[in-house]
Amino acid sequence: MAYRMKRSDETCEEALRRIAVEEIDAALAEIDDTAMDLHEKVHQVRKRAKRLRGLIRLVRASFPDYAAENAAIRDAARRLSGLRDFEGMVETVDKLAEATGPEGLAPLRDHLIAVRDGAVAGSDVVADLAAFRADLVALRARAEGWSLTETGFKAMRPGLEKVFARARRDRRLAAETPETAVIHDWRKAVKYHWYHTRLLQPLDPSPMDRRAEQVRRLSEFLGDHHDLAVLDAWLAGLADPPGGEAVRTALRTRIAARQGVLETEAQALATRLFASPARDLSRRWKRLWKAWRAA
Repeated sequence: MAYRMKRSDETCEEALRRIAVEEIDAALAEIDDTAMDLHEKVHQVRKRAKRLRGLIRLVRASFPDYAAENAAIRDAARRLSGLRDFEGMVETVDKLAEATGPEGLAPLRDHLIAVRDGAVAGSDVVADLAAFRADLVALRARAEGWSLTETGFKAMRPGLEKVFARARRDRRLAAETPETAVIHDWRKAVKYHWYHTRLLQPLDPSPMDRRAEQVRRLSEFLGDHHDLAVLDAWLAGLADPPGGEAVRTALRTRIAARQGVLETEAQALATRLFASPARDLSRRWKRLWKAWRAA
């Protein structure tokens, strides 16, 4: 299974290189897939970039090239952000309709689709994908030679603890001050912990699968919250909102109500997932690591 440590990886360094190359090769294949819808293609390769950033963040403390490579992956993915932003808002409207009912959302959805399609027509997505592809090819060549200064679980423990501690801290901050920026920061930490749980799933497959699924759900709650904030900000800035001012006011009220529900669901789930300090989690996972490597 992709995006996992394997017992056949003799070292963490070898695992780092293998997983990075696998993700890059998958992204290159998606870019080259002529049958794949353009919007889906952009969505998929941006997810690959996020997985790569999650991978290197796990070994950040022992990876001398972390800062440069993280910036390279981030900047490459930004080439495709414009198209994805509008497609993301269409998906956000669809999720809002699913959660609260479709009434009153059709004019907004139609307007967003028209804006999205206009953005595609007015840009050179093919050229942006070609440039992103070139960045990935260069990254692949470097990834084959990536090196770490530590071995075994020691290479991963600081990154694992830092991300977990940040998610735990941000949960408390969001409970005290549920502002958009605070919740967005919390979501980023949660998503990185999700990636780390997936990478280390072979240590204890069934429990780790369950945790990964719960963290994924939490990440989705927080991601939906952020996407609604983006949609709300876009709506607020429209000079001529679809349906008029009364419709815009009603939609923004509806968005805020849905965000409140998502905050409640996220806090309930996160309280269980992040109950223990980061060091407790890393100690448990270190014991699992040693048993897994010794098997």
